[in-house]
Amino acid sequence: MHEHPYLLFSREEIPRLKRKIELMLGDLSEFTEKVRSGIARLREAKLTGVKEARFSSRIALGSAFAYALTGDEEFAAFTMDLVKAIMKAESWVMPPHRPLKVDLGVAGVAGVLGLIYDWLWDYMDDNTKEEVRETLIKRALEPFRNISSNKLEWWSIATHNWRSVICGNMGLAALSICDGYDKFKECIKEAIEGVIAVFDRIGTDGGYDEGVGYWSYGIGEGVKFVEALKRVSQGEVNLYDHPKLKITGHFALYLYTPDGKCFNFSDCGYRPPSGWLIAKLASEYRDPYLQWLAWKLRSEDPYYLIFYDESLKYKEPDLPPHKLFKDIGVVVSRSDWGNEASFLGFKAGTTFAPHSHLDINSFVFYAYGKRLIKDLGSWPYTPDKGLGFFDVRERRWCYEANSTLGHNTLLVDGMGQTYGPKSYGSIIKAEFTDVIDVLISDGRRAYADMLKKFNRWLIFIKPRTLILVDEVESDRPRKFELLFHPDGELHENERGLEVVNEPAVLKISFLRPGPDEPRVISYRSSKSSYESRRGPTTQENAYVSISPLLKTKRYVFVTILHAYKAGTIPKVETSITEETPEELAIRIEVKDKRIEARIGLKKLAYSFKGL
Repeated sequence: MHEHPYLLFSREEIPRLKRKIELMLGDLSEFTEKVRSGIARLREAKLTGVKEARFSSRIALGSAFAYALTGDEEFAAFTMDLVKAIMKAESWVMPPHRPLKVDLGVAGVAGVLGLIYDWLWDYMDDNTKEEVRETLIKRALEPFRNISSNKLEWWSIATHNWRSVICGNMGLAALSICDGYDKFKECIKEAIEGVIAVFDRIGTDGGYDEGVGYWSYGIGEGVKFVEALKRVSQGEVNLYDHPKLKITGHFALYLYTPDGKCFNFSDCGYRPPSGWLIAKLASEYRDPYLQWLAWKLRSEDPYYLIFYDESLKYKEPDLPPHKLFKDIGVVVSRSDWGNEASFLGFKAGTTFAPHSHLDINSFVFYAYGKRLIKDLGSWPYTPDKGLGFFDVRERRWCYEANSTLGHNTLLVDGMGQTYGPKSYGSIIKAEFTDVIDVLISDGRRAYADMLKKFNRWLIFIKPRTLILVDEVESDRPRKFELLFHPDGELHENERGLEVVNEPAVLKISFLRPGPDEPRVISYRSSKSSYESRRGPTTQENAYVSISPLLKTKRYVFVTILHAYKAGTIPKVETSITEETPEELAIRIEVKDKRIEARIGLKKLAYSFKGL
C-alpha cells in the first residue's frame, strides 16, 4: 500500500518544496494568493462544462498543489467542485475528435484527476475516493487499455505526440490508483509501450520533427509518467535511461532564441519551450546548461515548482553556438549565447511530419536579440473537420501559415511546395567556424517535379551579415519568386529596403535581380478570417517578394542581409564582382572591412578573403 502523495513528490518532500518556492518566489503566500485569485475568477464565471474545466485545469492543479503544500481546505474544496463537474460531464472527448472513444481530452482529464486523487487523498472521504477511482477506470483506463492493446483507434499505432500524451496521462492516472485497479499492470504495459514509441521518434542527435511546441507537449506528457513510474517502482522501471531522452533537452536549448522564444517551425506558437520539462531533464541528467535555460524560463507552474532542482548550479553554455539536427534537417547558429545575440534558424527536412508546414529551405534571422525575418508559426486550429485545418490532401494548405506562402522560401509559377513522403529537402553541406558558417540545402524535391534544382546557400558571416544565394533551375521557363517575412516596420528609402525592430535594423540588398535588371518587387499583406477553436479569428500575413520580370529556365538570386543598431547608419556596400554559370564572386564592405566570397555553384565549393 502506497502512502499518498507519491506520484511526483512525497509527504517528506513537502518542506523542501516550500523552501524552494520561497527561494524562487520570495514567499509561499505569493503563490497561494495567485491561486486564490484564479479560483475567484473561475467561480465568478460559473464554469461547469468539461470544455471549460479542461481549459481551467491549470487552476485546478494549482489549487490541488496549494492544498498539498498548506493543508488549507479552501483549496481542496474548490478542487473537488471542479472534479465533480468533470465527472458529471457527458463526454471527455474533445468535439473535433469524436467519434473516438479516447483522445487527448480524455487523457488530459484522466491525468489531472490522477494527480488530484494523489494530492487530495487525506481530504477525500472513502466514498469520494471510490467515486473518483471508479470514474477513472470506467471512463478512461479501461477504454484506453482495450483500445491500445487491440489497436482499435488510429492513435494506438501512432508514433507522434498523440500516443505519448494519451499513454503518458493514462499511465499517470493508473499509477495514482495502482492499489485499487486490478488491470493496473496491463494498463501500465500499454502506457510504457506508447511513450517509448514516441521517445524512439526523437532523432539520434536529439531533434524532434514536430517542432518545439509539440516536443514540449509530446515528450513532456511522457516525462510526467516516466517520473511517476520511476518513483512508484522505486527506480526498478526507469525510462530516463532511454538514450534519446537523455540528449533531447539540447534540442530545446539550441532552438531557444535570444528574445526568450523559439525557432517556431511547424505548428508551433512563438513562445518558449516548456520550462518545467527543461527543469526536469536538467535535474535528472545533472546538466548545468539545461539548468541555465530552466532558470531563464522559471515560472509559477506547479510542475516547474516541483521539478526545478535548486541544488543544481546552472552554467551559461560554453557549447558550440551552432547545431545541425541532421535527422530532421534543421540547422541553428548564433553569434553567442547572450540576450543580444544574432541567431539563424534554417529548415529543410520533411513536409510529411505531423503538424508540418510546406517550409523547405525557409529560414529566420535575428540580430541584437530581435527577430527580423520571421516564421508565421502556428495559426489557431479550427473546431471541427469542416474547415479542414488538418486535411493534408488539400484544405490545410489554404491556411497561409501552413503553406509555402507563409515562409521565407521560393514560389514557382505562383505555386508552393507539395505535401508527402517524396516532398522534402536535404542539408547537403553544413560547415561552421568561429567567424563564418556555410549551409547548403537541396529543396527541389518539394516542388512536385517542377524543378531540376533548388540549391539554397546561407552564408552567415558573424556577427550580423547573411548572404543568400539561391540557384533555381527548371526544364522550361518559369516564374521564380523569393519570399521574405519581415518582423518589424518595413521601410524603403535611399539605403534600400530596411526592417526596423528596435534596437535592430536589417538592411536587405537584392543583388540578383538587381536594380538594373527587369524585376518585380512586391509588398503584400493578406488577412485570413475563419472560425477557430478560440472563436472568430483574423490572421495576417505580410511579406516581400522579388522575382525576375520574365520567366526563365534558370536563375541565381543573390541577397545580402546586414543588421545594425538603430540610430547608426553604417557604410554597407555590396556587389557581384564576377559571375559565370558555375561561379560567383561577391564583395561586401562594412565600414573599413572588406569581405570577398567566391562561391562555386557547380562544385559546391567556396572560399573567403578578409575574414
